[in-house]
Amino acid sequence: RNPDAKTIPHRPQKISTMVTVSTAAPLLPTLHYFAFRGRALATRVALFNSLGKDGWVDERVSLPRFKKAPKPERNPDRIHSEYVTNNLPQLNLPCGTKITQSHAIARYAAKISPPALRLPEHFCPNLYPADPQKALIVDEAIAVIDQILLLTPKDADPETRAKNRHDYHTSGFLRVGMELLEGRIRQSSSSSGGSGPFLLGDELSLADLYVRAPLGDLFDLQQFEGVPDDFYDSFPMVQACAAAVPEHPLLQAYHKHYKN
Repeated sequence: RNPDAKTIPHRPQKISTMVTVSTAAPLLPTLHYFAFRGRALATRVALFNSLGKDGWVDERVSLPRFKKAPKPERNPDRIHSEYVTNNLPQLNLPCGTKITQSHAIARYAAKISPPALRLPEHFCPNLYPADPQKALIVDEAIAVIDQILLLTPKDADPETRAKNRHDYHTSGFLRVGMELLEGRIRQSSSSSGGSGPFLLGDELSLADLYVRAPLGDLFDLQQFEGVPDDFYDSFPMVQACAAAVPEHPLLQAYHKHYKN
């Protein structure tokens, strides 16, 4: 060993490591529907109730765009097509699954539990009731409203349509369904001491949102052709329910961000 040689201290080599942090925004549930309320009001409000304004995407589809989209009558890979049933609404989940049918989507949206530490003041914990009997009443009302819409005569011949629309509101399911809804709301109001205008007294539910839209909108916008204007006046409890929905704190908060 050379005594004149200098000893160079050993310095450990630094190993540089690079950590990649993804800045991509997380995928969110995306609701596809038209710009009006229609069959999507209940779902939009339920998603807002559970996820707030920033926890989901409200994709409003223009009618021209929807009409131009491919809608094959036969499609072996239908579950992956742009619009699964060739209709809306449709909820695209972050996992890639596309869900159809407004009632199923609305119930799912109402059942989502928001983080306990981030509950907004407007949050309604029982928009879809946990109680089985209350849920049954809500489900019945939603199905009745859907049946009213589905069974409305749509004959191409004007005279035939006019006659069938007359029968529909005098003795058909429009009258039957409206009488049932009127009775349910009255019964609930009586049992709760008249404390609220909704199907479950003072508790807002998905059913009340469907009473507001599409049912109430069809009457208010006079879209039940052939049905007298005073027919709706025969059901004051249904009218009061529809009128009370926009005044509820949840809807007041919702309309600060969404027009309809």
